[in-house]
Amino acid sequence: MKLLPKIALCAGLVTATNAVAAPQSFYGKTLRVSWNETRSQRVAGETAFKTVSLPFVYLVYTSAKGQLFKRMSSASASRGANWTKDRVGTSGSDSEGSGTASFQGNTLIATMNNGSLGRRIRITFDGGSSCSAEVVSGKSGSGVTSTRSNATGKTLEFESVSAGTPSCSVQDGNAFAN
Repeated sequence: MKLLPKIALCAGLVTATNAVAAPQSFYGKTLRVSWNETRSQRVAGETAFKTVSLPFVYLVYTSAKGQLFKRMSSASASRGANWTKDRVGTSGSDSEGSGTASFQGNTLIATMNNGSLGRRIRITFDGGSSCSAEVVSGKSGSGVTSTRSNATGKTLEFESVSAGTPSCSVQDGNAFAN
């Protein structure tokens, strides 16, 4: 799968062409996108790849002043590992990766990466009580790639990564305040 270069290219195009503020219809709303990501992975040094399915949740709240508050989280019941990353604003990076968020009309496009893994989340909001989402997950290169797990700190190697069908919901108010 060579999705990560496509994701990176899309992120660059969106960022370069659209530094647009959030539409008023997003203000005071929390959008929640959830999906499962299927991976063929192993801990570095192991011989066999295992297929795992991890649930992901992406929350984004737009304040009354148009400020974005974002949270990406995942949990692995079988490994007992949880991971949550909070970011404020439209871009940021740290040791756990980087990400951007931008608006195109009533659509929010968020991109994020962690080493050789990347995601692009597209959320279209009707301005009322419903939304729809598309999620693309991928890895760089055609062979095995590796990155450090944000949940465990171990180096993981990947053969493939793909996102399942996402669900999207709208909540009035700030989900982070609850």
